[in-house]
Amino acid sequence: MKNNMPVALIRFVACLIVAVGLYCIIPAEKKIGLWGALLFGILALVNVLKATKKLTIDPQEKIIIHKNNILNNEVTYRFEEFEQFYVLTGKYLFITMDSTAFFIFNQKGKEKKVPIAVGLFGSKKVQNVINEVSDIMNISEK
Repeated sequence: MKNNMPVALIRFVACLIVAVGLYCIIPAEKKIGLWGALLFGILALVNVLKATKKLTIDPQEKIIIHKNNILNNEVTYRFEEFEQFYVLTGKYLFITMDSTAFFIFNQKGKEKKVPIAVGLFGSKKVQNVINEVSDIMNISEK
């Protein structure tokens, strides 16, 4: 599964432009300009880090390789350690704001949650990803 790097770079550049704009427009005596610029600078870095996430499913070797971002090491999970999928949905006033799909693995008695996909304003995208991943892993054969 690949991330959309061009969109992440556009968000990165937009956050940097807002940060520079806040810093330049708001007078130096008012510290809010500096704090706003720092906040948007941090958001820009988070965008770049999230764009370096990598999830590889190898059905021949029956392993899943997960790397959360460029700062973390790769972690390998075996299909045998897989327990279930988990979908976390956030709602506000009966409107689905976001949905996140996770793998749940049992490694040496410890539960590990590995994020698969995030969908905004609905859970259809997340359900499609779970269906695709379960087909790749041949979950129906278990």
